[in-house]
Amino acid sequence: RLESCIRKGDTLARFGGDEFALILPNVNQEEDAQIIAQKILEVFKEPLRIEEHELYVTLSIGIALYPDSGDTIEALIASADLAMYSVKGRGKNGYEFFHPSMNEASNARLNTERELRKALTTDDIKGCYQPQVNAITEKLVGFEALIRWEHPTDGLIYPGDFIPIAEETGLILELGRYVLDRACGDVQKWRQEGMKNVRVSINFSGVQVEHDTFIEDVLSALHKHDLPGSVLEVEITENVIMNDMSSAIRKLRELATHDIKVAIDDFGTGYSSLSYLQQFPINTLKIDKSFVSSINESEEATSIVDAIVAMAKGLKLNLIAEGVETDPQLEYLKNLGCESIQGYLFGKAEGVERTTEILNCIEQGDLVRNLTAV
Repeated sequence: RLESCIRKGDTLARFGGDEFALILPNVNQEEDAQIIAQKILEVFKEPLRIEEHELYVTLSIGIALYPDSGDTIEALIASADLAMYSVKGRGKNGYEFFHPSMNEASNARLNTERELRKALTTDDIKGCYQPQVNAITEKLVGFEALIRWEHPTDGLIYPGDFIPIAEETGLILELGRYVLDRACGDVQKWRQEGMKNVRVSINFSGVQVEHDTFIEDVLSALHKHDLPGSVLEVEITENVIMNDMSSAIRKLRELATHDIKVAIDDFGTGYSSLSYLQQFPINTLKIDKSFVSSINESEEATSIVDAIVAMAKGLKLNLIAEGVETDPQLEYLKNLGCESIQGYLFGKAEGVERTTEILNCIEQGDLVRNLTAV
């Protein structure tokens, strides 16, 4: 498809992975480069068809013009790369021309990467846990493990501000192992204190799942903390499992042999085909909060929630609704038959000490809502 967009005399090369470079002689005006970029985006609107699957591809295109963006090949490539990452930061699927201010953004990103590496050695990355409850009884069924960065000078930094940088730099692997180890360590502590039924759900990025050590990392953390696989649920998005279907199926099936559950996070926002639900060993669908927040307000969102619940029931999958903040939302989901709820109605994510206090109170018969609601 890329070749169909270029002219005779243009050069198309693959840098590696999913990155390609186009060299376009005699293109000196932004308008000319813009036409080509728009053409590339247009031809990728149609999905790629691989066997019976349809895959939608998003593109981030960075453009550097000679000589304003650089007077050497190396400088032009570096400038185009910065522009490409700027597009990624805005949500992908677009193009952008290099601007000198991007150098400042690049330096800031490098500084964040450097400080994040340091944070992993100074215990500044903190685990926190948001409760998941049974929709009818409102009793605890598990926690989702989340992280926060307590920066010594910048204060609290949320994952959305550093996870993308960790993924771009490969630091996500080290960060992911750190989070997994800390969460398993916390569960081990709770079990030693008599709270044997705590289950924790942990998010894994595509970079982690696709890495050769993914299964080994998960099993090693469980073994280190003497935990059965049943205490862990692996959360991934729809798009993660479609990047390499055969590898994903193999890995998820191996997790299942160790009684490790798999949940699809942000369900309904990603991959277009639902056939994968029959092929993959999936246990749980998490209804994305963007749909839940619009229940009874948007007819379209409410219809999507209805359809997801009906489909999950037909496939005998568990359901968790994310982002539940009001009693009307809870009642609607409960009446639909959604089993589990997660959201501010039952509490925000709390640090390990407060979570331990909550668990102790639950052991004495208290309901989650009475302890954690915000």
